[in-house]
Amino acid sequence: MARVHAPEIVGGLWLNVPEALSMAELRGRVVVLHFFTGSCVNCERVVGELRGLEAQSGGEVVVIGVRTARFDAERPASALRSSVERLGITHPVVDDPDGATWDRYGVRAWPTVVVVDPDGYVVGSASGEGHGPAIERAVAATLAGRPSTSVVRLPRRPSSPPEGELAWPAKVAAHPVGVVVADTGRDRVLVVSLDGEVLAEHAGLRRPTGVRSLADGSLLVCERDADRVVRIPPGGGPRQVVLDGVASPADVAVAADGTTFVAEAGRHRIWRIDVNGSAAVEAGTGEEGLEDGYGPKALFAQPSGLATGPLGLFVVDAEASALRVVDAQHRVATLLGRGTATWGNADGPYGTARLQHPEGVACAPDGSSIYVADTFNSSLRLWSGVDGELRTVPTTGLLEPSGLDVLPDGRLVVADTGNHRIVLIDLATDTMTPLPLHHEPSSP
Repeated sequence: MARVHAPEIVGGLWLNVPEALSMAELRGRVVVLHFFTGSCVNCERVVGELRGLEAQSGGEVVVIGVRTARFDAERPASALRSSVERLGITHPVVDDPDGATWDRYGVRAWPTVVVVDPDGYVVGSASGEGHGPAIERAVAATLAGRPSTSVVRLPRRPSSPPEGELAWPAKVAAHPVGVVVADTGRDRVLVVSLDGEVLAEHAGLRRPTGVRSLADGSLLVCERDADRVVRIPPGGGPRQVVLDGVASPADVAVAADGTTFVAEAGRHRIWRIDVNGSAAVEAGTGEEGLEDGYGPKALFAQPSGLATGPLGLFVVDAEASALRVVDAQHRVATLLGRGTATWGNADGPYGTARLQHPEGVACAPDGSSIYVADTFNSSLRLWSGVDGELRTVPTTGLLEPSGLDVLPDGRLVVADTGNHRIVLIDLATDTMTPLPLHHEPSSP
């Protein structure tokens, strides 16, 4: 078969390098191209799979992220910078705003990885996740037998982490003394009072997302990068693994009877953990899509937020831009959303209402109102169970909120992820107040 010459990269903005790169100047190196978009959980998982190669990036091996946006909100340069920082990508990244490089390489799905040899020829490609070891072997085989050359490392300029107390907080939950905060970008969970005092810090977690406070004072935490859910006892101590081997768990919720639910974003499923500790899939086949019906036969698309209420388990399905519910008979119904190819920003009933990649959901105690963190619309939405209408909650200044909960006094606590802060929203007065985190001063 004829060898295929690697097409030139046609892109716009470059990040993590001082100037644009070209395939021509990268001759003599193995180039690993990762076609991704920031909203795709499988792309996120491939970023993790490429960490070993990323550590080598700049010498004989260069990893380059090619971002081809999917959602409207992902297209601006600011959104690209945000996703690169949030995912901790330090290798070069180029924006592919019109999909020109995507088309040149014949890419058809996110994520796709293409390996180019030092002579500038494509030697292999793979779509989907789970190919990390095979990609490393392909890179090693490409370098094997070649004379060693002194390749000057490429200069890199990775972005600085955000300043301030929090970095990309993903989820929040009510707690008897205030709120629990998943400080995702700093790999820790905080317990914070409602005046902002940090009362407890649980560090050493691997990109925590979903959090819940249990009646006994312990915490449930989704460790997204460790593919597990852990329980942190009151006061700290050894952590217990509650559920292991779940792909990128995004959120956790606990029903009144003690049943725990976990959103497995990476495999498009919902897990149920009974009070006796036994676990089973509640809904989702593992395939991606939007299909209702009996739970284990239903299709989800990156479930990212959970909340329990009188009607059942509410789910925001991010890639389908949908709000869904699983009832006590394990039946799945879609309240808002038309599929993975439809999104927008519109209030109204089911037929006209639109969300854009929502990642958080909370339920009012009586079940009459469902609040949605409409992440890529940078807004909060309210779905009324009384009249079946979606409305926008009056707020200004939010940036990609991805988690929220209802406090006992009726206020909402929101993870304003893109602004690296937590805010409190009083729905009665339509006021939003940042929660400034601080530590108690040390005794003299």
